[in-house]
Amino acid sequence: MKIECDGIVHNPLGGASYMFEKEIIPYILKQYTKNTIKISVGAQPNSSPHFGTLETIALSFCLASSIMKYDKNKKVIILYEVIDSAPSETSVINRIKYQKSLKYTGKMNVSLGEYLEILEYYKNLTGITYEIRFQKEFNSQPEISGIIKKIINNREYINSRLDPKYGKIRIRMSCPKCGLTDKNSILNKYNDNKIIFYCPVHGEYSANLDIDTSLLEYNSPYRNLIRCLYYTLVNNNSDYDYQILRVTGSDYAGFYQEEMRYKIASYLGYPAHTLSMIFYAPLVLDWSGAKMSKSLYVKEGAYSDIPVAFINYKYLKEKYGLNGLKKLYNIVSNWFENPYMLFRHYTIYYFIKEFEKNE
Repeated sequence: MKIECDGIVHNPLGGASYMFEKEIIPYILKQYTKNTIKISVGAQPNSSPHFGTLETIALSFCLASSIMKYDKNKKVIILYEVIDSAPSETSVINRIKYQKSLKYTGKMNVSLGEYLEILEYYKNLTGITYEIRFQKEFNSQPEISGIIKKIINNREYINSRLDPKYGKIRIRMSCPKCGLTDKNSILNKYNDNKIIFYCPVHGEYSANLDIDTSLLEYNSPYRNLIRCLYYTLVNNNSDYDYQILRVTGSDYAGFYQEEMRYKIASYLGYPAHTLSMIFYAPLVLDWSGAKMSKSLYVKEGAYSDIPVAFINYKYLKEKYGLNGLKKLYNIVSNWFENPYMLFRHYTIYYFIKEFEKNE
């Protein structure tokens, strides 16, 4: 089947694109009143950053630059939250799935350098500085212990919503001896101020929630909730001289946040109107309208119709050098000049055409 198009891009208005047709930054700054804003963008360095991740990072720097241009008294920093607890290896033992994290196996170091190169390039391009925070550092923040305790104390309500398949609290900790982790928290036990974990090789081990939160790991829905509550506490605490604004892909918008963020946060005593903001990056789609994914998440041979330069950073750099990052930044910056363009998705062929314009 051959698909043809006229090459004309349409941007019909509706919903948020209608409300923010002319500008979006003033609306954000009504809610972010402190002089410093940290824009949080998270990614797991398990492979070369795919094109959708590149677009999200570029958008984060564009957003930061747009804020500082609008209000010259604002200081904006990119906060790269490294998801080093993501699975690197998985195995099944006694019918229970276990994993070892990117951090434990050291595999995150293979691709982390590419992320740092991208951040450094955009820092030099825009003048926007960045910070890097690993999972251990995030979990060491003083607010995390109270958040985890509140989740555990309300686990009957939360489990059925964040883990409808297993009904478990998907909070984990790697075995300190071998790194194995009960991926689905099947055998976890909760005793007063402790979570007791089980390793099929070395037996039980535990985390004291007053002193050991730095060792904890989460699956995506729990990490999403915990980040939300932590960012909210920071944003509404005058002891902090900054506020956090999160940027993530639009695949995490809509039903996901309504059911797995707002309702649960409200149940835990965090009113929805106080919650930290999420700014959604448009999705990068394939020809069928599906989200472009990392090659390791799709079957072998996927995206064979797409020029390899638009698959991930490694290939983009091979074709365009670091100038490929500038081309992408220029495309995304146009969305902030015409903010109605922020509230829709784009196929990878749109980006290919835009790259061709500038060649």
